[in-house]
Amino acid sequence: MDGRQKDASDGNGPVQVLIVDDAVVVRRIMAKVFENDQRFVVAGVVPSGEQAVEFVRANPVDLVLLDMNLPGEDGLSVLAKIISHDRQIQVVLLSATCREGSEVALRALAMGASDVIAKPAAGHFSDSFIEHLRDRLLHIMPADERARTPEKMDQSAARLRPLGSTVRAVGIGGSTGGIGSVAAVMAGFKGRVPVPIFVTQHLPANFQPLFAEQLRRATHLPVVIAEEGLEVHAGTVYIAPGRAHLSLYRSPTGIISIRHSAEACLHGAYPAVDPMFRALARIYGAGACGVILSGMGRDGLAGAQAIVEAGGWLIAQDHATSAVWGMPGSVARAGLASAILSPTAIAQTILQQRQAAA
Repeated sequence: MDGRQKDASDGNGPVQVLIVDDAVVVRRIMAKVFENDQRFVVAGVVPSGEQAVEFVRANPVDLVLLDMNLPGEDGLSVLAKIISHDRQIQVVLLSATCREGSEVALRALAMGASDVIAKPAAGHFSDSFIEHLRDRLLHIMPADERARTPEKMDQSAARLRPLGSTVRAVGIGGSTGGIGSVAAVMAGFKGRVPVPIFVTQHLPANFQPLFAEQLRRATHLPVVIAEEGLEVHAGTVYIAPGRAHLSLYRSPTGIISIRHSAEACLHGAYPAVDPMFRALARIYGAGACGVILSGMGRDGLAGAQAIVEAGGWLIAQDHATSAVWGMPGSVARAGLASAILSPTAIAQTILQQRQAAA
Protein backbone atom coordinates (compact mmCIF):
# COMPACT_ATOMS: atom_id res chain seq x y z
CA MET A 1 0.00 0.00 0.00
CA ASP A 2 1.38 3.45 -0.85
CA GLY A 3 -0.75 5.59 1.45
CA ARG A 4 -2.47 7.58 -1.34
CA GLN A 5 -5.42 9.65 -0.12
CA LYS A 6 -8.65 10.54 -1.91
CA ASP A 7 -12.20 11.54 -1.13
CA ALA A 8 -13.62 8.27 -2.40
CA SER A 9 -11.53 6.31 0.05
CA ASP A 10 -13.75 7.22 3.00
CA GLY A 11 -16.76 5.56 1.38
CA ASN A 12 -18.59 8.88 0.87
CA GLY A 13 -17.20 9.91 -2.51
CA PRO A 14 -17.91 8.45 -5.94
CA VAL A 15 -16.22 5.24 -7.05
CA GLN A 16 -13.04 6.01 -9.01
CA VAL A 17 -13.13 3.79 -12.12
CA LEU A 18 -10.36 2.79 -14.52
CA ILE A 19 -11.53 1.32 -17.86
CA VAL A 20 -9.12 -1.04 -19.64
CA ASP A 21 -10.05 -2.24 -23.14
CA ASP A 22 -8.11 -2.36 -26.40
CA ALA A 23 -11.18 -1.46 -28.51
CA VAL A 24 -11.68 2.30 -28.95
CA VAL A 25 -15.44 1.92 -29.42
CA VAL A 26 -15.82 -0.13 -26.23
CA ARG A 27 -13.74 2.36 -24.23
CA ARG A 28 -16.01 5.19 -25.39
CA ILE A 29 -19.18 3.23 -24.63
CA MET A 30 -17.96 2.21 -21.18
CA ALA A 31 -17.00 5.79 -20.35
CA LYS A 32 -20.49 6.96 -21.36
CA VAL A 33 -22.03 4.32 -19.09
CA PHE A 34 -20.80 6.34 -16.09
CA GLU A 35 -21.01 9.81 -17.64
CA ASN A 36 -24.25 10.88 -15.95
CA ASP A 37 -24.01 8.72 -12.84
CA GLN A 38 -22.72 10.67 -9.84
CA ARG A 39 -21.94 7.44 -8.00
CA PHE A 40 -18.99 6.84 -10.35
CA VAL A 41 -16.15 8.91 -11.76
CA VAL A 42 -14.05 7.67 -14.69
CA ALA A 43 -10.54 8.23 -13.40
CA GLY A 44 -8.90 6.92 -16.55
CA VAL A 45 -9.31 5.01 -19.82
CA VAL A 46 -6.40 2.96 -21.19
CA PRO A 47 -6.01 0.40 -24.02
CA SER A 48 -3.51 -2.08 -22.54
CA GLY A 49 -2.67 -4.03 -19.43
CA GLU A 50 0.75 -2.41 -19.17
CA GLN A 51 -0.82 1.06 -19.10
CA ALA A 52 -3.40 -0.12 -16.58
CA VAL A 53 -0.70 -1.24 -14.15
CA GLU A 54 1.15 2.06 -14.63
CA PHE A 55 -2.07 4.00 -14.03
CA VAL A 56 -3.00 2.33 -10.73
CA ARG A 57 0.54 2.85 -9.47
CA ALA A 58 0.29 6.58 -10.11
CA ASN A 59 -3.38 7.38 -9.45
CA PRO A 60 -6.10 6.66 -6.88
CA VAL A 61 -8.44 3.94 -8.20
CA ASP A 62 -11.26 2.06 -6.46
CA LEU A 63 -12.45 -0.13 -9.32
CA VAL A 64 -10.87 -1.48 -12.51
CA LEU A 65 -13.03 -2.73 -15.40
CA LEU A 66 -10.59 -5.01 -17.18
CA ASP A 67 -11.05 -6.68 -20.56
CA MET A 68 -10.15 -10.37 -20.32
CA ASN A 69 -8.69 -10.53 -23.84
CA LEU A 70 -6.04 -7.84 -24.16
CA PRO A 71 -3.17 -7.83 -26.67
CA GLY A 72 0.11 -8.90 -25.11
CA GLU A 73 -0.65 -9.75 -21.49
CA ASP A 74 -4.04 -11.32 -20.90
CA GLY A 75 -6.51 -10.07 -18.32
CA LEU A 76 -5.54 -12.67 -15.70
CA SER A 77 -1.88 -11.60 -15.77
CA VAL A 78 -2.85 -7.94 -15.43
CA LEU A 79 -5.26 -8.84 -12.63
CA ALA A 80 -2.42 -10.45 -10.67
CA LYS A 81 -0.22 -7.36 -11.04
CA ILE A 82 -2.94 -4.93 -9.97
CA ILE A 83 -3.83 -6.96 -6.90
CA SER A 84 -0.18 -7.41 -5.93
CA HIS A 85 0.20 -3.62 -6.07
CA ASP A 86 -2.92 -2.76 -4.07
CA ARG A 87 -5.05 -5.52 -2.58
CA GLN A 88 -7.91 -3.10 -1.91
CA ILE A 89 -8.60 -2.27 -5.58
CA GLN A 90 -11.67 -4.11 -6.88
CA VAL A 91 -11.13 -5.65 -10.32
CA VAL A 92 -14.05 -6.73 -12.51
CA LEU A 93 -13.18 -8.71 -15.62
CA LEU A 94 -15.31 -8.14 -18.72
CA SER A 95 -15.18 -10.76 -21.45
CA ALA A 96 -16.97 -11.41 -24.71
CA THR A 97 -15.64 -14.99 -24.78
CA CYS A 98 -15.49 -16.15 -21.15
CA ARG A 99 -18.87 -17.39 -19.96
CA GLU A 100 -20.01 -16.33 -16.49
CA GLY A 101 -19.79 -19.33 -14.20
CA SER A 102 -17.09 -21.02 -16.31
CA GLU A 103 -13.89 -22.52 -14.92
CA VAL A 104 -11.82 -19.63 -16.31
CA ALA A 105 -14.14 -17.15 -14.61
CA LEU A 106 -13.92 -19.05 -11.33
CA ARG A 107 -10.13 -19.06 -11.66
CA ALA A 108 -10.22 -15.28 -11.99
CA LEU A 109 -12.32 -15.03 -8.84
CA ALA A 110 -9.92 -17.36 -7.04
CA MET A 111 -7.07 -15.02 -8.01
CA GLY A 112 -8.91 -12.10 -6.41
CA ALA A 113 -11.23 -10.66 -9.07
CA SER A 114 -14.45 -9.28 -7.61
CA ASP A 115 -16.64 -10.41 -10.51
CA VAL A 116 -16.57 -11.66 -14.09
CA ILE A 117 -19.24 -10.23 -16.38
CA ALA A 118 -20.08 -11.28 -19.93
CA LYS A 119 -19.50 -8.33 -22.26
CA PRO A 120 -21.76 -7.83 -25.28
CA ALA A 121 -20.40 -6.91 -28.69
CA ALA A 122 -19.58 -3.23 -29.18
CA GLY A 123 -22.87 -2.48 -30.91
CA HIS A 124 -25.06 -4.28 -28.38
CA PHE A 125 -24.65 -2.35 -25.12
CA SER A 126 -28.37 -2.17 -24.37
CA ASP A 127 -29.93 -0.07 -21.62
CA SER A 128 -30.71 -3.26 -19.71
CA PHE A 129 -27.06 -4.36 -19.83
CA ILE A 130 -25.88 -0.94 -18.65
CA GLU A 131 -28.28 -1.02 -15.70
CA HIS A 132 -27.26 -4.60 -14.96
CA LEU A 133 -23.59 -3.58 -14.97
CA ARG A 134 -24.16 -0.63 -12.64
CA ASP A 135 -26.12 -2.81 -10.22
CA ARG A 136 -23.39 -5.46 -10.18
CA LEU A 137 -20.71 -2.84 -9.52
CA LEU A 138 -22.61 -1.18 -6.69
CA HIS A 139 -23.28 -4.61 -5.21
CA ILE A 140 -19.52 -5.18 -5.19
CA MET A 141 -18.72 -1.78 -3.69
CA PRO A 142 -21.43 -0.52 -1.31
CA ALA A 143 -20.39 2.79 0.25
CA ASP A 144 -19.85 1.47 3.77
CA GLU A 145 -17.46 -1.20 2.49
CA ARG A 146 -15.15 1.33 0.83
CA ALA A 147 -13.62 2.59 4.06
CA ARG A 148 -9.98 1.73 3.73
CA THR A 149 -8.78 0.39 7.06
CA PRO A 150 -5.02 -0.20 7.18
CA GLU A 151 -4.50 -3.91 6.65
CA LYS A 152 -1.26 -4.37 8.49
CA MET A 153 -1.24 -5.32 12.13
CA ASP A 154 1.24 -6.92 14.47
CA GLN A 155 -0.47 -10.29 14.82
CA SER A 156 1.56 -11.04 17.92
CA ALA A 157 -0.19 -8.10 19.60
CA ALA A 158 -3.69 -9.40 18.82
CA ARG A 159 -5.80 -10.31 21.85
CA LEU A 160 -6.50 -14.01 21.36
CA ARG A 161 -9.29 -15.84 23.10
CA PRO A 162 -8.88 -19.43 24.34
CA LEU A 163 -9.36 -22.18 21.78
CA GLY A 164 -12.76 -23.82 21.92
CA SER A 165 -13.12 -27.04 23.85
CA THR A 166 -15.59 -28.59 21.43
CA VAL A 167 -16.54 -28.55 17.74
CA ARG A 168 -20.06 -29.53 16.70
CA ALA A 169 -20.20 -27.54 13.45
CA VAL A 170 -17.87 -25.37 11.37
CA GLY A 171 -18.87 -22.24 9.45
CA ILE A 172 -16.42 -20.84 6.88
CA GLY A 173 -16.84 -17.37 5.37
CA GLY A 174 -14.81 -15.60 2.70
CA SER A 175 -14.91 -13.02 -0.07
CA THR A 176 -12.17 -11.61 -2.33
CA GLY A 177 -9.40 -14.21 -2.56
CA GLY A 178 -11.43 -16.58 -0.41
CA ILE A 179 -12.04 -19.28 -3.01
CA GLY A 180 -8.47 -20.57 -2.84
CA SER A 181 -8.45 -20.23 0.94
CA VAL A 182 -11.66 -22.25 1.31
CA ALA A 183 -10.18 -24.98 -0.89
CA ALA A 184 -6.97 -25.00 1.18
CA VAL A 185 -8.89 -25.31 4.46
CA MET A 186 -11.01 -28.11 3.06
CA ALA A 187 -7.95 -29.95 1.72
CA GLY A 188 -6.42 -29.70 5.20
CA PHE A 189 -9.23 -31.82 6.62
CA LYS A 190 -7.98 -34.72 4.44
CA GLY A 191 -11.47 -36.16 4.16
CA ARG A 192 -11.86 -36.40 7.96
CA VAL A 193 -14.77 -34.17 8.88
CA PRO A 194 -16.92 -35.59 11.69
CA VAL A 195 -19.15 -32.48 11.80
CA PRO A 196 -21.20 -30.51 9.24
CA ILE A 197 -19.39 -27.68 7.48
CA PHE A 198 -21.20 -24.60 6.19
CA VAL A 199 -19.53 -22.32 3.63
CA THR A 200 -20.53 -18.80 2.62
CA GLN A 201 -18.35 -17.41 -0.16
CA HIS A 202 -19.31 -14.12 -1.79
CA LEU A 203 -20.17 -15.36 -5.28
CA PRO A 204 -23.01 -14.81 -7.75
CA ALA A 205 -25.51 -17.68 -7.91
CA ASN A 206 -24.28 -18.91 -11.30
CA PHE A 207 -20.80 -19.59 -9.88
CA GLN A 208 -21.90 -21.64 -6.88
CA PRO A 209 -22.44 -25.03 -8.63
CA LEU A 210 -18.94 -24.98 -10.17
CA PHE A 211 -17.45 -23.82 -6.85
CA ALA A 212 -19.14 -26.76 -5.13
CA GLU A 213 -17.91 -29.17 -7.79
CA GLN A 214 -14.32 -27.92 -7.47
CA LEU A 215 -14.44 -28.39 -3.70
CA ARG A 216 -15.91 -31.86 -4.18
CA ARG A 217 -13.06 -32.86 -6.50
CA ALA A 218 -10.41 -31.36 -4.24
CA THR A 219 -11.66 -32.82 -0.95
CA HIS A 220 -13.48 -36.06 -1.88
CA LEU A 221 -16.20 -34.98 0.55
CA PRO A 222 -19.93 -34.67 -0.11
CA VAL A 223 -20.35 -31.01 -1.16
CA VAL A 224 -23.86 -29.74 -1.89
CA ILE A 225 -25.62 -26.44 -2.46
CA ALA A 226 -27.55 -25.62 0.73
CA GLU A 227 -31.10 -25.86 -0.60
CA GLU A 228 -34.11 -24.86 1.51
CA GLY A 229 -35.25 -27.67 3.81
CA LEU A 230 -32.20 -29.88 3.27
CA GLU A 231 -31.47 -31.95 6.37
CA VAL A 232 -28.01 -31.37 7.87
CA HIS A 233 -25.64 -34.32 8.38
CA ALA A 234 -22.13 -34.60 9.81
CA GLY A 235 -19.40 -35.00 7.21
CA THR A 236 -21.22 -33.00 4.53
CA VAL A 237 -20.23 -29.55 3.23
CA TYR A 238 -23.09 -27.11 2.58
CA ILE A 239 -22.44 -24.20 0.18
CA ALA A 240 -24.60 -21.09 0.58
CA PRO A 241 -26.67 -20.38 -2.55
CA GLY A 242 -25.94 -17.14 -4.36
CA ARG A 243 -29.52 -15.90 -4.14
CA ALA A 244 -29.99 -16.01 -0.34
CA HIS A 245 -28.18 -16.21 2.99
CA LEU A 246 -27.57 -19.60 4.58
CA SER A 247 -29.46 -20.03 7.85
CA LEU A 248 -30.52 -23.02 9.98
CA TYR A 249 -33.58 -24.38 11.74
CA ARG A 250 -33.94 -26.97 14.51
CA SER A 251 -37.24 -28.87 14.57
CA PRO A 252 -39.03 -29.75 17.84
CA THR A 253 -37.58 -33.26 17.44
CA GLY A 254 -34.03 -31.90 17.17
CA ILE A 255 -33.50 -32.30 13.41
CA ILE A 256 -31.40 -29.48 11.95
CA SER A 257 -32.15 -28.34 8.41
CA ILE A 258 -31.21 -25.58 5.99
CA ARG A 259 -33.22 -22.39 5.87
CA HIS A 260 -32.78 -19.53 3.43
CA SER A 261 -32.79 -15.98 4.69
CA ALA A 262 -33.38 -12.85 2.62
CA GLU A 263 -32.66 -10.42 5.45
CA ALA A 264 -31.04 -7.15 4.49
CA CYS A 265 -27.28 -7.16 5.00
CA LEU A 266 -25.29 -4.02 5.70
CA HIS A 267 -22.48 -5.33 3.53
CA GLY A 268 -24.60 -5.67 0.39
CA ALA A 269 -23.56 -9.30 -0.11
CA TYR A 270 -25.79 -12.21 -1.08
CA PRO A 271 -24.93 -14.57 0.43
CA ALA A 272 -23.40 -12.90 3.50
CA VAL A 273 -21.35 -14.44 6.29
CA ASP A 274 -23.04 -12.69 9.23
CA PRO A 275 -26.42 -14.50 8.92
CA MET A 276 -24.67 -17.87 8.69
CA PHE A 277 -22.52 -17.18 11.76
CA ARG A 278 -25.57 -16.03 13.71
CA ALA A 279 -27.38 -19.24 12.76
CA LEU A 280 -24.42 -21.33 13.93
CA ALA A 281 -24.39 -19.47 17.25
CA ARG A 282 -28.12 -20.00 17.71
CA ILE A 283 -28.17 -23.71 16.80
CA TYR A 284 -24.79 -25.00 18.00
CA GLY A 285 -23.90 -22.59 20.82
CA ALA A 286 -20.54 -23.44 22.41
CA GLY A 287 -20.00 -26.07 19.70
CA ALA A 288 -19.93 -23.47 16.91
CA CYS A 289 -16.55 -22.86 15.27
CA GLY A 290 -16.37 -19.94 12.84
CA VAL A 291 -13.60 -19.47 10.28
CA ILE A 292 -13.18 -16.10 8.60
CA LEU A 293 -11.07 -16.03 5.44
CA SER A 294 -9.69 -13.52 2.95
CA GLY A 295 -12.07 -10.74 1.93
CA MET A 296 -12.62 -7.01 1.86
CA GLY A 297 -14.80 -5.26 4.41
CA ARG A 298 -16.29 -6.43 7.69
CA ASP A 299 -18.84 -9.11 6.77
CA GLY A 300 -18.59 -11.78 9.45
CA LEU A 301 -17.66 -9.43 12.29
CA ALA A 302 -21.16 -9.15 13.77
CA GLY A 303 -21.72 -12.87 13.33
CA ALA A 304 -18.37 -13.59 14.98
CA GLN A 305 -19.51 -11.59 17.99
CA ALA A 306 -22.67 -13.72 18.14
CA ILE A 307 -20.62 -16.93 18.09
CA VAL A 308 -18.39 -15.71 20.92
CA GLU A 309 -21.40 -14.62 22.98
CA ALA A 310 -22.88 -18.11 22.53
CA GLY A 311 -19.68 -19.67 23.86
CA GLY A 312 -18.23 -20.68 20.49
CA TRP A 313 -14.88 -19.74 19.00
CA LEU A 314 -13.28 -18.39 15.84
CA ILE A 315 -10.18 -18.67 13.71
CA ALA A 316 -9.08 -15.85 11.37
CA GLN A 317 -6.86 -16.34 8.34
CA ASP A 318 -3.46 -14.71 8.75
CA HIS A 319 -2.38 -11.61 6.83
CA ALA A 320 0.44 -13.35 4.96
CA THR A 321 -1.84 -15.83 3.19
CA SER A 322 -4.86 -13.52 2.66
CA ALA A 323 -5.40 -11.75 -0.66
CA VAL A 324 -7.26 -9.09 1.35
CA TRP A 325 -7.07 -8.99 5.16
CA GLY A 326 -10.23 -6.94 5.65
CA MET A 327 -12.69 -9.54 6.96
CA PRO A 328 -10.23 -11.64 8.99
CA GLY A 329 -8.43 -8.50 10.13
CA SER A 330 -11.63 -6.97 11.50
CA VAL A 331 -12.26 -10.09 13.61
CA ALA A 332 -8.65 -10.18 14.81
CA ARG A 333 -8.64 -6.49 15.76
CA ALA A 334 -11.87 -6.91 17.69
CA GLY A 335 -10.22 -9.57 19.85
CA LEU A 336 -12.72 -12.23 18.77
CA ALA A 337 -10.28 -14.76 17.27
CA SER A 338 -8.83 -17.68 19.19
CA ALA A 339 -6.14 -18.15 16.55
CA ILE A 340 -4.79 -16.38 13.44
CA LEU A 341 -3.50 -19.04 11.06
CA SER A 342 -2.86 -20.13 7.49
CA PRO A 343 -5.66 -22.14 5.81
CA THR A 344 -3.85 -25.47 6.23
CA ALA A 345 -3.14 -24.78 9.91
CA ILE A 346 -6.80 -23.80 10.39
CA ALA A 347 -7.96 -27.28 9.40
CA GLN A 348 -5.32 -28.94 11.58
CA THR A 349 -6.33 -26.87 14.62
CA ILE A 350 -10.02 -27.68 14.22
CA LEU A 351 -9.27 -31.40 13.94
CA GLN A 352 -6.99 -31.28 16.99
CA GLN A 353 -9.62 -29.53 19.11
CA ARG A 354 -12.28 -31.96 17.93
CA GLN A 355 -10.09 -34.95 18.82
CA ALA A 356 -9.12 -33.49 22.20
CA ALA A 357 -12.79 -33.13 23.12
CA ALA A 358 -13.73 -36.64 21.96
